[in-house]
Amino acid sequence: MKPFFSVIIPAYNALNTLEDCLESVWEQSLSDYEIILTDDGSEDGTAEWVENWAETKIGLRIQIIQQENKGLGAARNAAIAQASGTFCALLDADDLWHKDKLKSCFSYLAASPDTAVLYHRVENFGLGDSQERRTFPLNGLDDLITKGCPLVPSASIIRSDLAKAYPFQTKDEFHGAEDLYLWLELLIAGEQLRYWPEALTYYREEGGMSTRIEEHLNHVIAVYDHFYGQNKIRKQAYELATQRKYYEAARFYQKRGKHHEAHHYYSIADSKSLKILGLRILNTLGLKF
Repeated sequence: MKPFFSVIIPAYNALNTLEDCLESVWEQSLSDYEIILTDDGSEDGTAEWVENWAETKIGLRIQIIQQENKGLGAARNAAIAQASGTFCALLDADDLWHKDKLKSCFSYLAASPDTAVLYHRVENFGLGDSQERRTFPLNGLDDLITKGCPLVPSASIIRSDLAKAYPFQTKDEFHGAEDLYLWLELLIAGEQLRYWPEALTYYREEGGMSTRIEEHLNHVIAVYDHFYGQNKIRKQAYELATQRKYYEAARFYQKRGKHHEAHHYYSIADSKSLKILGLRILNTLGLKF
């Protein structure tokens, strides 16, 4: 009998975090799931380790896919292609789930089987004190574009037929923003992304983000450019979205005392905003506010 959930885990050289990730699935209070893990060209023995780990778990349904390194989008797509569950529950190899996550989501999805995507609460951990991320219900495409993306892949469940019909992007220009591309694509297609506050994912924060923030920013902007160029999103929403990303980059740098970089991003964010003007002044004074 096919499972209700297919747990989709892409892994690349993730042995430092993979055991905790998999154990958080194994300890779920609802067991109606299978795990499909893609070893995306790892060089740390990921596939062999997972096989040994799985041998100790009686009754576990798990499939391991090995492929050359193709990137996050391709790794997720390979696992989704083999999914037999009604819904695909995404989980990155460095994140964790609350033990009742699947049980909680099942209670919602069983009553609303037409749901395209269900997403839920997220708590950050790994860099000091844990902190809940900002999540909120979306009322349409403009909300996602202008208010920011409240969806984290490890806290998102997508109906399997849609996951197969709308694969993750594999182009380099969208790397790291594959999920944003998918959420926009689904909303443009008229699908509903629904929020469920009763489940919880733990998202692992890492140091060194400053070395990648500009790359990530460029890829997010590339996603917005793509859909704006296709006339799928409004000009005003597009401008608000890009300005918000520049503002977020400026705040990131200012809080870390990198005032030159912060000045650059404040200068291309919304120049009419009194809030941004005030922050620019504080940044010029060398304050990390």
